[in-house]
Amino acid sequence: MAKDLEDLLTTLYELLSDSFTLPLGSDRAFVDKDKALALLDEINASLPGYLKDAKRIAEEEDKIIAKARREAEATKRAAEETARKMVSEQVILTTAKKKADDLLSNADAKSKEVRRAAHEYVDNVLKRTEEAINAAMAEVRQSRTEFRIAAKK
Repeated sequence: MAKDLEDLLTTLYELLSDSFTLPLGSDRAFVDKDKALALLDEINASLPGYLKDAKRIAEEEDKIIAKARREAEATKRAAEETARKMVSEQVILTTAKKKADDLLSNADAKSKEVRRAAHEYVDNVLKRTEEAINAAMAEVRQSRTEFRIAAKK
């Protein structure tokens, strides 16, 4: 089963850290190429999951906002209908409209907050994914450089 991306990166780091170093330099090492490539394959396989989660969160955000708007509109319509039934009382109608507007305003404020929080979460997930990818790529580049140098000797 696929491991968590952070676990995979930690395993790759440990593979590189625990590798056999050359006697003339601790910055060069022999790494089990198959293990390193297998870890990189797992990392690549896990990335779409993170991106899928971010997309799902964004879709959920849209559903929550749409539901809040529908509920606010339904509440507003219900309040207006109630107020219409009480035609003789203009104060009641004005109060009901204000309450409906307040509910709609509160729903809009709530939907904006949910959207902001969802965007912040998605941005954070994407940032952590980007950082993990960049770290993995830096380690891969370093390993390739070391392999090239070792091959020239």
